[in-house]
Amino acid sequence: MDIIKLGKFIGAIHRRFQIAMNHELTLPELNASNANFLLLISDHDQITAKQITAELAINKGLVSREMTRLENAGYIIKTPDDTDHRTTWLHITPQGLNACTAIRKIKMELWDQMLVDTNDEDLKTIFNSLESWSEQTKKFEQSE
Repeated sequence: MDIIKLGKFIGAIHRRFQIAMNHELTLPELNASNANFLLLISDHDQITAKQITAELAINKGLVSREMTRLENAGYIIKTPDDTDHRTTWLHITPQGLNACTAIRKIKMELWDQMLVDTNDEDLKTIFNSLESWSEQTKKFEQSE
């Protein structure tokens, strides 16, 4: 087994999934990248752009641009922290929640197509491995 190809496979799956998401998304100002941001925001009562950057391992500038785009489109609101004015909290709006419902539906349909021949036991093993690897890669950030 050529373990070096693992990164190639993961990267190709991610890019193809993003392309398919972009094709299916028809909501204003939403693309595959900021749709993922919106889902993460919807999973939290409040979250900061810095936390999104860390959680998704995404460039800070990209997150900042996309948060502005999502705010201008009415999917999120930004509110300053009352005690620390350097912190801005991101909150989902009702319009954002509706968009998340559509995003989740599209994602599930795409995953169902991709995983049609994968049994539940194998899927659980793959999921657990990817989750563990994702956690292990966080130590790479400590060396920055």
